[in-house]
Amino acid sequence: MSETFGLQGGVQLDCRCNSEGLPYISRQRFAPPVHLSKPYLDHESGSLLINLSCPTAGMLAGDRMSCDIQLNDHSSMVVTTPGATRSHFMQRGIARVEQSFRINDSSFLEYNPGALILQGSTSLFQSTHINLSEHAELLYVEKIMPGRVAHGELFQFKNFSNRMKIRKENNLILSESYTLEPENDSIHAWKHSFPTPFYGCLYLISPKVEDHLPSRQAIHDLKNKQLLIGTSQMHRKVGWIVKVLAGDAIEFRRAMKTVRSLIHEDIERIPTDFRRF
Repeated sequence: MSETFGLQGGVQLDCRCNSEGLPYISRQRFAPPVHLSKPYLDHESGSLLINLSCPTAGMLAGDRMSCDIQLNDHSSMVVTTPGATRSHFMQRGIARVEQSFRINDSSFLEYNPGALILQGSTSLFQSTHINLSEHAELLYVEKIMPGRVAHGELFQFKNFSNRMKIRKENNLILSESYTLEPENDSIHAWKHSFPTPFYGCLYLISPKVEDHLPSRQAIHDLKNKQLLIGTSQMHRKVGWIVKVLAGDAIEFRRAMKTVRSLIHEDIERIPTDFRRF
């Protein structure tokens, strides 16, 4: 299958605040493989909740999904998905995800989609570019599963390449680049930590945690026989990275939910209810 036959779509969102200080979508555009649900204003957290869903089966060879999100006017927005995103079997070719986030003023963005499932023989390339203004805040969450665990499918994907750059006031504060391939040593530590590993990573940037992360010890104390977890501070001391590796789905969900709650407490925000009924 040639990449030219895939879907070329995505989502573009601009979020601002109205005269009453409430966030709203000032501009939107979406096309398959993405569908945009009706925004929901969570009055308790003051954030606008956006659910992005995939009306197709998932990412297939040749698909290119773009995500372009911008926040202004001290707005607050939480973007999630109702379920996991699947990257399916590909005889040849790759799928691409290209993400761009611009968080201006003192705005806050939480980007917290469901897990990315790398199914057998899939190839996926993901690039993410984030730029924040001086007082902006970000919680960016990744969750990755190396196959359909319930089907006994683990580490049968071809490759997953991930590139991320985060800038603050156009100054580079984080640059990550890695490729996972089950045929080499790139997955050795992940593969041999647990029989069925679940991986998560949370990137937090906020002026409120530049000096220290109040919940750091509480996060480290979550570690047990089925959970590896750790924190590290970003370059220029502008934020933190929390990495999670769990041995089963229940422990993984519990850890990610707990860490999210602790982080929101650190930045003096109320977690938005994802409303996944």
